[in-house]
Amino acid sequence: MEAGILGSDPTGLRTLNEWFNDLFRNRSSQFTPERLLEMEEAWRVAATRRTQARLRVRRALVVPAGVAPTPLEPEDLDALEDVFATIQLPIGLLNMDYAGNNIRNVGRVREVLTNWNSVRTATSGAASKQRSELKLLGFADGRELTELGRAASAAGSREEVARMWCTWVQGTAEPEMAAINKRLLVAKRVFTQFWELQPEVRDYFLANAESPADRQTLQTIELLCNARDIVQGLSLDDIQTLTPLLGQPQQVPQFVRAAIADYQDNKGMRGWDFPDRRIVPVAWRQAAEMA
Repeated sequence: MEAGILGSDPTGLRTLNEWFNDLFRNRSSQFTPERLLEMEEAWRVAATRRTQARLRVRRALVVPAGVAPTPLEPEDLDALEDVFATIQLPIGLLNMDYAGNNIRNVGRVREVLTNWNSVRTATSGAASKQRSELKLLGFADGRELTELGRAASAAGSREEVARMWCTWVQGTAEPEMAAINKRLLVAKRVFTQFWELQPEVRDYFLANAESPADRQTLQTIELLCNARDIVQGLSLDDIQTLTPLLGQPQQVPQFVRAAIADYQDNKGMRGWDFPDRRIVPVAWRQAAEMA
């Protein structure tokens, strides 16, 4: 429902104010919580179909080699708006980069755990940072390893460490996890959404996670894991068509523009040389199946 008025007549403004208050506050209004949920679901279905239809049109545009891409049209902007308006912040990643700049991947976790006796007793700034970041990931608490840390220190592979970590994240109460590191809640949201994507999208991501040639599409998939369920119906073709549209980040919704630009310039660019974006999502699924 939408209305607009331009004017300064006090009587008209009072009438409009009364109408709005009645619409917004009146319990007899059609906009009950139940009705809003129905409307949101209807919008989600319509937005998914609308986005898919526009991306099909976009795929049909043939651009000869050496010719600049077709400029974005209003329908393209609508598709970007539909998808990226549901992005949840902060943006999470499909790896273990949820602590800081020292411990970003599973291999580094294993390395620090292997040398824990030295890290635990050292007084250097580097050792202090390692202890702090292991704490943010749930492996340590000050100078002592947690139950997760002790188990992971005896693990025989990166895959085993990742599975232990995913099991811990899934099984830890959210208030307890938030007290350790609120970004772990983001990880829980992102990995869960990854496994709700279309199977062909997930298979493509896992098969090409370390392929530089596929990096832009992989980054789009990772970004979409931060969106709500509108993205769950998108095919791999849809996502590959959507990817070049993100080359104009100024066209995505304002509230996520800075976050997406930061992703593309920072964390979204790093860590792809490690197998973590294959190992950790797979470990997440295995942990869920064992629960």
